[in-house]
Amino acid sequence: MASEPSSYVLGWFAAFVGTIGFGSFAVPIKGDAANSVDIDPLVMQSYKSLMCFLTSWLVVLLGQKVTFTWWGLVSGLFWVPGGAFNIFAIRNAGLAISQGIVASSIVMVSFVWGNLIFREPVKSQTMAYAAVWIMMTGLYGMSYYSTAESLPASRSVSSIEEENNEEEQDLMRKKSDAFDNDSLRSLSEPLEITQPTPRRGRSILICGKTYSRHTLGLVSALICGTWGGSCLVPMHYSTGDTNGLGYVISFSIGALAVTVLLWILRFAYHLFKLKSPKEAYAVLPPFHFRVMW
Repeated sequence: MASEPSSYVLGWFAAFVGTIGFGSFAVPIKGDAANSVDIDPLVMQSYKSLMCFLTSWLVVLLGQKVTFTWWGLVSGLFWVPGGAFNIFAIRNAGLAISQGIVASSIVMVSFVWGNLIFREPVKSQTMAYAAVWIMMTGLYGMSYYSTAESLPASRSVSSIEEENNEEEQDLMRKKSDAFDNDSLRSLSEPLEITQPTPRRGRSILICGKTYSRHTLGLVSALICGTWGGSCLVPMHYSTGDTNGLGYVISFSIGALAVTVLLWILRFAYHLFKLKSPKEAYAVLPPFHFRVMW
């Protein structure tokens, strides 16, 4: 009984640290370094997965045994694609509105898993449902009203300069591209329509239809919340020493493995389109180590 209050306090402390971490992790995605190279979502997610793997071993210093469960791989299948969608959403729809959608979606998904599927006890079903809907509405409203309704109408001098800088950076990247063949470029970038407009204004072609990056960013945020929001559900089925802190190492191994798998699939896609391993490798996005580290 003596350890129960301390575990309760430790749980709240962990929740507080998690709140700070999850609330701040997206800031570097919109930072100057990421903007200067127009970082690819999978590249940024690779950095996240790598740091997750490296820091997960710190639980050993807390006395945790090194254990592994295959449920960690299942968690990786949820977390890594969801994280990549989240990065795309932040880069194209904006930090505030995308994270509001992600957070409200995660609340909904977590409540469905906990209350409807796992049947976790609550004092009042009615109050629980009301609290969830109020929280989701508040998060969505906060994100919606924190975003300008008309971005072009409220452009300032600084925003125009920023867009001009982005255009110059795009031109520099195009000049440094080893592939000057237009047909090869169209094959290596099948979803993007290259136009002499700022990155925010470009459209993306999917299945013959054109969509704005902002719209796709909002959809990506919703996908992140609904799909990535289930990343810790597999831990419910993990038992023994692989639960709790013991699940951290399994989670990180699964995340790193799924990240590598996504790179293999991306390479296979380019290989199928270009019919050349050398060219397929060359069109993969760079990691920009000097800038991003």
